[in-house]
Amino acid sequence: MDSDNGNYNFVQVQKGHMKQWRDLIKKQPLSAEIMFYFMEVMGKNTNAVVCSYKTLQEVTGYSRPSVGRAIKTLKDMNWIDSVKVGSATAYAVNERIVWQSGKNQRKYAMFSATVIASESEQEKGYEEKATKIKSIPFVERSERIIVDNNELPPPDQQELELE
Repeated sequence: MDSDNGNYNFVQVQKGHMKQWRDLIKKQPLSAEIMFYFMEVMGKNTNAVVCSYKTLQEVTGYSRPSVGRAIKTLKDMNWIDSVKVGSATAYAVNERIVWQSGKNQRKYAMFSATVIASESEQEKGYEEKATKIKSIPFVERSERIIVDNNELPPPDQQELELE
């Protein structure tokens, strides 16, 4: 659980906008779906997401023109705002309607973003390059760390889980 404000893994919605939510879902279901997707993946303290139309097409199953119209609707109705970052677009969910961090941190929505990179948009050979990247091993709390090259004795019977 997040010790800062207890809002870990929650998205908060301004109750005064519930009728607008219902109208959006009824009249513009694709816009509502994209809005919910942004809320699902947006940064905890940012309300922002960098995501391509192609990725949104894959997520929703709709065509590029349909996704474009849905994004335009969200922007025109002030559900989201967008900022160009080179050839990419960053979307910021309106922090007066939906937020995840503490209410006192909502003004910082545009300073960082969750970036979504779709596998289908990567260059050929991307997977081969990715396997060459070095990784830092992650040790679970229940695992024992060994820091030398000495041979280990066989495991004790109590260390084995035989179920």
